[in-house]
Amino acid sequence: MRSPNARRAFTLIELLVVIAIIAILAAILFPVFAQAKTAAKKATDSSNEKQIVLGLLMYANDYDDLFPRNDYTVPARPSWAAFTWREACAPYIKNGTPNVSWVNDQPLAMDGIWKSPAEPSNGRYGYNVHRGLMPNEYDWEFGNTYVIPSRGQGSIENIAGTLLLTTVGINPDWGSAALGLEVAWWWHGGAQWPPVFTGPTSGAQWDNDRAPCSWGSPLNPSCGMPRYRYSESANIGWVDGHVKSVKKGALNWCKHIYTPGFTERPSASSDANYDWIVGPGQPCEPYLR
Repeated sequence: MRSPNARRAFTLIELLVVIAIIAILAAILFPVFAQAKTAAKKATDSSNEKQIVLGLLMYANDYDDLFPRNDYTVPARPSWAAFTWREACAPYIKNGTPNVSWVNDQPLAMDGIWKSPAEPSNGRYGYNVHRGLMPNEYDWEFGNTYVIPSRGQGSIENIAGTLLLTTVGINPDWGSAALGLEVAWWWHGGAQWPPVFTGPTSGAQWDNDRAPCSWGSPLNPSCGMPRYRYSESANIGWVDGHVKSVKKGALNWCKHIYTPGFTERPSASSDANYDWIVGPGQPCEPYLR
């Protein structure tokens, strides 16, 4: 007969039940923890974008309602080491680490709010701007060079529905993104005719961090396209200053990127001005009714 003071050990069945309960709890809680971590990063990302967008708007208030250009040529730097929009609006934000370029002693806007919390650890410049509203200083076509001015809120009809800033893909080979967000309808339409401006075969298909980032072959303009890093969604900063999350496949070039008078370069090329694509019977017409 067992002594009343004898210690009773777990039976094998009891031990297996306890292990099973722990495994079930872990299976329930671990995804919750992962979702909470993603939500925290998304909130930080939204805050970063909000501050950057407000910095761009403050810059525009001081410069005749014009956003900074994507890049500028400055005498202190080689032509390939441009002064960028990030550095132009950085004094209005005063956040992040002003890393000194090896080119010269000019500070570069990096880290802090300039780094999306979900981009690769070696990533740089994961936030990028609408290259039609904030173009490069120079563009070229058919051997001609054009100086393209930037735009501001006053030249845009739907400021609450026009994209200004979002996260883009990173090329892991050089740890950086493209110069500006790609704005050509071709890529946002899925590189097909007729273009598809919503859903998985639209520009959402370029959602990746990949090398090479190439507009040639294989087709992969991912470094200049929106990157949906937060549970198939991305935060977007809009021209009116607010930031809102958009699900992958819901960003529509016709509604959110195109603006009347939109042009990538001021030339006579039929494809340079995109107004034709919103006309009767054209691909954008159903979305703008």
